[in-house]
Amino acid sequence: MGRAGQVGDEIGSTLIAGRLVRDLMRLCFLMEGQYAPYPKWYGTAFARLEAARALSSPLWRILRAETWLDRDRALGEAYSMVVRLHNELDLTEPLSVEAVRFFGRPFSVIFGERIAKALSARIQDSHIRRIPLLIGGLDQWSDSTDVLEAAVLRSRFKVPYGEPDCSAG
Repeated sequence: MGRAGQVGDEIGSTLIAGRLVRDLMRLCFLMEGQYAPYPKWYGTAFARLEAARALSSPLWRILRAETWLDRDRALGEAYSMVVRLHNELDLTEPLSVEAVRFFGRPFSVIFGERIAKALSARIQDSHIRRIPLLIGGLDQWSDSTDVLEAAVLRSRFKVPYGEPDCSAG
């Protein structure tokens, strides 16, 4: 998002920011154990989450910002809030909520992979542990309602996720 803005592509920066907002919202649905609907109802459903109270304002600032620098400031604030929400779940040791600069560059990051690694370290099921750490869910690969809701299409994604051996009990 920041790099696109830095080279003068504010439209591209805004598009990327929108995807990042969607991803933050998706994390909130996951953390609250709620279904994340397809885009038509996404904002309505998000507004019902507890996280929406804290996050709605910075998410709106990200989406409405005219410059990448303004988007970046609001994004850093939203990142910190989402890590704070993660810490409240007590699933891992508390993690730093501070958004930092990306290796000295003027881009706010939270290094979210550290959260994935901390969560992964707590997984005890050997079948689940075999799934590559940062592969994510199918909805991170596709926004297609057809793919996400049609079981026959979802089955084609078994290769990257592996076929679990449930015979082990």
